[in-house]
This record gives sequence, C-alpha cells and structure tokens, in this order.
Amino acid sequence: MDDSDRKPAAPASHGWRRSYTRALLILASLLLLYTLAGFVLVPHLARNAIVRYVQKDMGRHVSIGQIKFNPFTFTVEVHQFALAEADDRPIASFELLRIGASLSASIVHRTWTLNEVRLEQPRVLVLINADGSLNLAKLAPATPAKPASPSTQLPAVRVIALGVHGGSVHFQDLSRKQPFSATLAPIEFDLNDFRTAPSYESRYRFSAVTEAAEHLDWSGQFSVQPLGSSGEFAVAGLKASTIASYLQNALPFALRDGSLDVNGSYRFVATPATALSLTLPSIKVHSLAIAPAGSGAAGENAAPYIVLPELQVADTSVVLDERRVSVGQLSLQKAVVRVWREADGSLNLQRLLGPPASAAEPADAAAPAPAGPAAAPWTIALTRLQVEDASIEAEDRASKPTVAMRFGGLGLSVQGYSSSGNAPLEVALHTGLGDSGHLQAQGAITLAPLSAALDVDLSELDLPVLQPYITPVADLTLYRGRFGLKGHIAYAAQPAAKTSRLKVALAVDVANLATRHNVTNDDFVSWRSLHIDDMRYQQAPDSLSIARIAVREPYGRVIIGAKGGLNLADVLRTPGTPQPVVAPAAAKPKSRAPQANAAASSAAPGMPIRIARIEVHGGVADFTDHSVAPTFSTAIYDLKGSVVGLSSDPASRATVELSGNVDRYAPVSIKGQVNLLSAATYTDIAMNFSNIELTTFNPYSGKFAGYNIAQGKLSTEMHYHVENRKLDAKHHIVVDQLEFGAATESKQAVPLPIKLAVSLLKDRNGVINLDLPVGGSLDDPTFRIGPIIWKLFVGLVTKIVTAPFALLGSLFGGGPELSYIDFPAGVATLTPAQIQKLTQLSKALVERPQIKLDIPLHTQADDDDNALAHAALEAAVDSATASAAGKSARAAKTDPAAARVLKLVVLYRARFHTEPKYPPEIASAADADTQRAAWLEQQLLPQFAPTREQRDDLGRARAQAVQTAVLANAELKPERVFLTNQGSGGGPQGSVRMELKLE
Repeated sequence: MDDSDRKPAAPASHGWRRSYTRALLILASLLLLYTLAGFVLVPHLARNAIVRYVQKDMGRHVSIGQIKFNPFTFTVEVHQFALAEADDRPIASFELLRIGASLSASIVHRTWTLNEVRLEQPRVLVLINADGSLNLAKLAPATPAKPASPSTQLPAVRVIALGVHGGSVHFQDLSRKQPFSATLAPIEFDLNDFRTAPSYESRYRFSAVTEAAEHLDWSGQFSVQPLGSSGEFAVAGLKASTIASYLQNALPFALRDGSLDVNGSYRFVATPATALSLTLPSIKVHSLAIAPAGSGAAGENAAPYIVLPELQVADTSVVLDERRVSVGQLSLQKAVVRVWREADGSLNLQRLLGPPASAAEPADAAAPAPAGPAAAPWTIALTRLQVEDASIEAEDRASKPTVAMRFGGLGLSVQGYSSSGNAPLEVALHTGLGDSGHLQAQGAITLAPLSAALDVDLSELDLPVLQPYITPVADLTLYRGRFGLKGHIAYAAQPAAKTSRLKVALAVDVANLATRHNVTNDDFVSWRSLHIDDMRYQQAPDSLSIARIAVREPYGRVIIGAKGGLNLADVLRTPGTPQPVVAPAAAKPKSRAPQANAAASSAAPGMPIRIARIEVHGGVADFTDHSVAPTFSTAIYDLKGSVVGLSSDPASRATVELSGNVDRYAPVSIKGQVNLLSAATYTDIAMNFSNIELTTFNPYSGKFAGYNIAQGKLSTEMHYHVENRKLDAKHHIVVDQLEFGAATESKQAVPLPIKLAVSLLKDRNGVINLDLPVGGSLDDPTFRIGPIIWKLFVGLVTKIVTAPFALLGSLFGGGPELSYIDFPAGVATLTPAQIQKLTQLSKALVERPQIKLDIPLHTQADDDDNALAHAALEAAVDSATASAAGKSARAAKTDPAAARVLKLVVLYRARFHTEPKYPPEIASAADADTQRAAWLEQQLLPQFAPTREQRDDLGRARAQAVQTAVLANAELKPERVFLTNQGSGGGPQGSVRMELKLE
C-alpha cells in the first residue's frame, strides 16, 4: 500500500475516536447520573415517599435515620427506622434493614432473586386494644372497592439468605380484665434459599427468649407451592404463670408455679386439604400447681388442689384432619391432690371445671342451630398411664366432725385407654390408707358400656377414722379396729335392659374391734377377730351366700336402763330426734294384722340368703339391768359353737349348737334346728341352763317376789317348736334349795305368799320341778311369749297359794278334800274316812318338809251347842229318872212315847219343882205323848246349854284327834304341826267342818 492510499483513512479514525470519546462521556454522565440517582436521589425519594405515606395515608409518625441504596449491587439499607402512632406511641422499629438483589441471577434464572435480606434489632409492639382491635391490622392498606381477581400463579421469587437478629416483640393485650404483657427477646430467624418454585422446600430456623427466660426453638422446611411445612420445635421453661396471665378467665382454674418443656415435630399441608400432624416425643411439666379460679380464700391465696411435681408425656401424636390424638405414656411423679366434700355434697374439684350449668349464663334459645353435618368426634388413645408415689388428702366436711383420710404412696397404672371406650383397660392400683391401711386393685375396666372385673385387696384399714359417720346415728365410739377384705368384683351395665349386674366374691376380716357406749362409758361390742369367708353377692337376680363366718372372743353388753329402755335403743337414737308416738294398744284396729299379713304374702319374695356356717369361739355377753335395785348383772362366758346351714329358704333347716357358762360355773347349751332368717316358719330349739346361782337374780326377786334370795340354784330346759307360725313351747324349770332372805318391801312385788308357794313346790329334797307349756299362733298380734310365761307363772303361784291342798292332793293323792276334816256335831271322834284323809295328808307333809300344818281348835256355835245341849239333857234325864226306872220300863213296853214323857216329867219336876202345864191343844192331839215330850225338851234344853269351856274342850279334843292322826306317821316331825285358836268351818248338815291351813 502506498502513501496516497493512507491519507484518506486518517479522518475516519479521528471520527471514531471522537465518537468513542463522546460515547464515553455520555456513558460517564449516565453513570454519574445513575450513581447520583442511586446513592442520593433514590434514598431521598424513598424517604419522602415513606414519610408522606405514613404521615398522610396512615396518620402515623415515622423516623428514618438513613437510607442507603447501592445501584451497582442493588443493595438497600435502612438505618434507625421507627414507626409510631400519632401520639408517638411506638409500633415498630429496627436498627438496620439490608436487602441485596442479584440482577444477573434474576435475569439468568428468570426469577426475582435476592441475595440477602437482613433485619437487625427489630422491635415490634403488638397491641390488642380494649375494643379487641389489633394495632398492626391498622397498618394494612384499605381494601379497594373492586378488588382484582387473584392470580393463581405465584411470581418466581428466590431469597438466598434471610435473617432477623437481635429482635424483640413486646405484646400487650388491653382487652382483658387484667392487662397482659410479655416480651420476646432476643429473636433470631434464619431462612436459607427461599424459593416459590413448586415443591421446593426452604429451610428455616427460629429462636426466641422471653423476659421470663422461656425459650422457643423452631426449625424445619416449608414450601409455598403447595403451601406446607415440616420441622421440629422445642419450648423450654414455659411458665404456667405466663399461660395463666394471658388466658385469665378463659381457664376455669388458676395455674400456679410450674413450667412446661415440649419438643416435637410437625407436618402441615394446606392443599388440597388442610392437614396438620404433630409428633411430640416428650412433654414435661415441672412443679405445676392447680388452684380454683377466683380470689380470696378459694382463689389466689388458697392452697392448690392439685400439685404435679413431675408430669411427663411421651410419644404423643396429633393428627388434625383425622381428629386423632394418641399418647404413648403419661407419667406422674409424686402428685398431690387435695379433695373434700362440702356440706352440700359437692366436691371441691368440681370448681376446677368451672361454675355449674345453673350458674352459667343461659344459652340463647332463639339462636339457630349450626348448619351442616356435625364434625366427627375426636378419638383419643393412651397406651399407658403411670402414677407413682402420689398422695391424696381427702376430707368429708359434710360430716361433723370432719372425716380426714390420707391416701399415701399411691401408684396407678392404666393401659389401653381409648375414647371409644369399648376396649378394656388394664388397671393396677396400690395405695396406703391412713396410718396403716393398704389397698391393692387390679383388673380390667371397659367404659362403654361400663363394665369392670377387679381383684381387690384391702388390709389394715384403721376403723376409728370412720367415727364421724357413726356419731350422727349412734351414741357410740368406735375406738379400735382394723378392717380388711380380699376378693373379686365384677360389674356390667346393661343399657338395653336399663339395668346392671354386679357380682362380688370377698373374704372380709375385722380385727380387734372395740366400741364404747358414750353415755355409760362402758364397752358395748367388741371382738378379737371376725372373718367372713367366701362371701358371694350378685345382683339381678339378687342373692347372697357366705361359706363361713367365724368370730373369736366376741363381747357384747346389754343394759336395761333405769326407765326400762335397752342400751341398744339408746345407742341408735339420733340426738335431738323425737321419739315416735305409739298409739295405745286398745286404739289399734284388730284388722291391721290380717292386712299386714295379706300385704306380706302378696309382696315379692326377698333376696335369697345362705350362710353355710357360723362359728363362735370364746364369746362373752354381759347383761345389766338398772331398772331394779340393787342393779342386776350377770354374764355368759366361754360362748362357743356353731350354726350350720343357715338359709332364707323356708324349707331349710339350720343346725344350732352353742354352749357357754353363766357366771363361769353354770353351763348353758342351745341345740336344735331353726330357720333363723325365717324363724316363724320353722324352729326346733332346745336351750338348757344348769347350776345357775339364784342369788344372781336377787334384784328381780326383791322387786317381784318381795324377798331377797339367800341361796338356791336354777336349771332350765326349754324347748321351742315353731312350724307354720304355730308355737309349741315347753319350759321345764328345776330350782334346788331355794331359800328366801329378808323382805324388800317392794311395791311391785306380786301380792301373793311367795314363800308358801315355794314351800309347797319344794320336794323333800328341796327341789322344785315346774313345767310351763306355752302354745299359740305367731299371727296373733296379742301373742307375746315373755308376758305369757310370766302370766303362767303368776297364775301357777296364785293357784298354789289359794288351793295348796289341791296341789298336795294332786301330787300325793286325796285331792282337794285334804284341806278339811268333818266331825259330827258335838263330837270329837274321827270317822274312818277322815282318818284315811289325814294319813294321805301326813304323807304329803313328809314330802314337803318346809310346810307347816295349822289345826284350828274349831267348834261351830249352833250345831255344836245344840248337840251338846241335847247330850247333856239326855244324860240328866237318865240320871234323874233312875228311881222311876221300873214304871218307865213298863210304860216303854206298851208306849215308848209315854215312857219318854215320864222321864222328862221327872227331870222337869226336879228342875222347876212344879208340875208341867202343857198347852191345852196338846190334850186333844192324836199324838199327845209325842207333843208332850217335845214340849218338855224345849222347856228343859235351855237349862243344859253348854258353857264356853265346854265348847273349847270340844274344839281342843277335835284338834288333838287330828294331830294324833297326822303324827301317827313317824316321818312327820311334831314341830311342824301346830294347834291354833283360829278356825272356820261349814260342812254338810249335822256335821262340823274343820278347815286346815298350811304355812
């Protein structure tokens, strides 16, 4: 190439350089403008826009320390930002917000890409106002009148790193009765490689600490398309007081102390259907205390009802869409529960569930029912509940005084719980009761329908703790005793039949029981041991059976009070309860008994009861009667024996065999067969009492007989036979060597000569044998065995003392005639028949050595005086007419009446020294001599009337004749036969009857 060719090229190169330079200048200018705009203008405009928007559109205040924009790195920094309400109350602030975008990555990947979003020391005030509005909600822009249709496609966004550091959130809720506030600080949040791409999961980590040192850690991953998240979280040291302070009245109880630790994982899916599942390997509650809501004595200052020092929940899962919760194990360590029953019967723990329905505000009856189908119920499953070393402080404040019972060292295990309730729960329980008791139970329980099969073992329960339950119904103190039982309990509800079935098989023990009557301060009932073996009860149909009841060293005291009442009635009488008014017997309608029987017969049969065997060993029974003076007391010792085959079946027969001793040395036996649970149907019992000292009964003898007993022994044989409500009772009583002592002057004594009756009943060996049969119908409302026996005894004594010779005659022959002797008038000579009677009487007296015979010096004035006068007249006639015997004899051969007149005329002349002057009518009478003789006897008899001495001599002669005849029996001692001045008589015509008397 030559030079001419290069010259034209120079101007072109120079133009290019100028163009290039111009371009560089333009580019530099643009770059400068871009730089100035980016570094200066954009921050200025952004500041103005922000301030204008906040102050004008939002009506709030904002302050910004500095805004930086790097147009080359596309990094924005905002420093010292603060947003406040119009009244300068802070809303939010931060020290630094840095946002760095990546233009190249955005272009290359066609995704809005931010390399970094960093927020330093953000501070947010979350405020719920008194009207329930949220302060942050007011920051949102107003909703346009016609909102744009939402896009179904999310923009492609990617954030390489997003971080929040040193943040804090202060939360205030002024809508509550007591304002609540809490602060989370510091807050740390990191989000790595966030993308809106479908199915992309971004990882994040969040942590926060409250001012109460409560920690929250939350990490995992989430996706935007579809919206969902999964990850792990942990809450450490969450205070119960924080929860309680926020929830306040939303909880029906108050939370005291305590903290919560939770760690777990979750999975959330929003589309196509919302689903949330939680897996909680561990939930721990420390030192939680639960108290009743409210204030005062039952609220914040009251002792907590429940204290949970350590609660652990392991392996919990919650599936929201399936409405399912399952828990692997719930463990409680050393829990304490305080429970009591109030005076109205309610439990204090009910207050932890909120006010009763009646106290709550009534629901609006007009409110429409929610539309749509009801949601499916939640299903809850618990694999195992474990309670260890818990304690329950139980009180019954409804009783006076309060009953207190402590359940200590309580352990409970429940396995297989399900809210459906149809799966059996395996249950095991053990706990201490009071100071010495212990309870164990294990078995299976089904909740729907309710059924249970449990083995139960209760031992050494201290019975005096139940005393407050006894006090209102009995004036009795239970001051010693231990209770125990062991066996199986089965229960099954039958909803279809609206009934239930219960079966119980138990062995029961009550050891060292002792009770005291509070009024008398005497022991009432006690025993060393009571054992009930194989007791089986079932319901529907009802029945009760017991294999054996054995009681050792039982003791019972029966006391009759000064007014006649039994101590049993006094013990069972409730203080302050008026006694029932009983109508007089005469006022009761006689038809009531048949009506009652008809009602009883129409009633349904009672529950079958069977007791195979009852055993008594070493029993003692004390009896005291204060209604007599001095007080009567006796006891039965060493009571032992058995009752075999006891049953309520009317056809059953129980064999009874009991024995003991009255006052230690008098044997007692009870033997036979009886239906004790239906005694009116069949009874065949023999009771024997031997060698009982009668001096024991001195109080009764003094009260009812009028004499104390000096000596004597009693033996009885009693036999009671009842069949079809008909009683046939026999009482054989033997009294040996009964002797009465001093009289008691009792006003209640039987008005009968008891000593005489006893003497008549005694045989020659000093023994009294009595038989008192009793019979009757138990359906007769007036039939009472005790009063009937007493009536028979009094009737027997009355009969004996009013007709004692009848008793002797019935025993030894002679009949009631032994009580008198008949003499011819004016004569003291015994006839052979009377001598025979006296012989029988003497034999009877020999057999009744304590009986004395009184023989009266008895004459009868009219009959004996007339007979004596006639006898004296005849003797005088015979003496005065001896000289005229020849003439009288001749007259007697021709006319005896004339001879009699001659004798009487002689005596008449001698007595009156004159001739008799007969009445004129006699001379013309056909039987003139007979009438003359009668007239002469009538005139002469007054001359021969007997004197007092003559009558006494006749009475003595008669008594001596009887005495001689009685004492003809050499076995009868003369000192038992007495002649007395007092006598009475009667007898047939022409005879005089001497009434004998026994003493």
